[in-house]
Amino acid sequence: MVYKHPGTKPFSCVISMVIVIAIMAISSGCIIENLHPELVKRGAEFPGSHKCGDCHVDIYNEWVESSHSQSYISEEFRVSTNNYEFKFCIRCHVPETIFTLLENDEIAPRDYNLKDGVDCHGCHLTVDCTLAGPHSGISPHPIEKKEELFKSGELCGKCHVDTFEEYLMYVADNDETCQDCHMPAVRRKLIQDEPWQKLHVRKEGKAHTFSSLSALKNNKDFIELTFTEISNSNKQIKGKVEILNTKVNHSIPTGKYGYKEVLLLINLKDNFGRIVKSKQESMFVELNTQLKPGVKKIYSFVFDIDGENGVKEMEAVLFRTNFNRTNKTLLAKAELELGLPKSSQ
Repeated sequence: MVYKHPGTKPFSCVISMVIVIAIMAISSGCIIENLHPELVKRGAEFPGSHKCGDCHVDIYNEWVESSHSQSYISEEFRVSTNNYEFKFCIRCHVPETIFTLLENDEIAPRDYNLKDGVDCHGCHLTVDCTLAGPHSGISPHPIEKKEELFKSGELCGKCHVDTFEEYLMYVADNDETCQDCHMPAVRRKLIQDEPWQKLHVRKEGKAHTFSSLSALKNNKDFIELTFTEISNSNKQIKGKVEILNTKVNHSIPTGKYGYKEVLLLINLKDNFGRIVKSKQESMFVELNTQLKPGVKKIYSFVFDIDGENGVKEMEAVLFRTNFNRTNKTLLAKAELELGLPKSSQ
């Protein structure tokens, strides 16, 4: 007799399949782990991260849209390395694996599958050719549970050395890790491919987005941006803008390499919402003007009022941007209503 779930097709074959796989997993774990030996091969024998995506569908789709997958092929990296001439940068943008170090304790770069950038092996392939992560389970390849490492900022610090060292200086009693900000929490099965997903339960995990945008969504008020000491008349308005990094345990921007700028725009708008006056300030690691945790930065401004349409409001906008300022990521914004009358001139 075949059992039928109401409104569905018979699934006796599915039940049978799960039972068979479970028996195989219990009695012949080594057979299960060797179904896809190519996934733990070093060098060109590894087919690439797309093969991992056959089972880890959700994780792969997140990774392929992330900065990690673009770390080598991005135009910004190509230009910054003078068309890949600066070999020192290659080791972290296409690492063989963070678990393999050269004699000088640097990560070994790979010379295959370059287009994958920081691929699955980069963070998960151990020295003994096992795929490590924060969870254990039944798998068609060798796996090793390294929960403590994969839940700590030390993992990210293998490549993001300068930022991690800075993080250690500021973390104090706050146990928030890199993953907490840059890999949003998710609850799901680690794999979605059949029949393997039948042998897994939902677990607490992290999305593989690796984005500062994830941090912005998780901590909407991590930067305090406020107007202070405002004085105004029909002729002039002046005051200060105060910026405080309240929640991020490293500077903004952070890191030594590549072009990193935080741009502050202080805009004066008329009654039609048009910007009539503007002042800008830039923050760089190289100039030691970055937003350090808990350190307030103050910028003064003075605007002469000479328009015919009055001034309605001011805004302060904080962006992270690139060299050409074509890409802008909003970090914080503050607005101040003025309501001054039209100029008497």
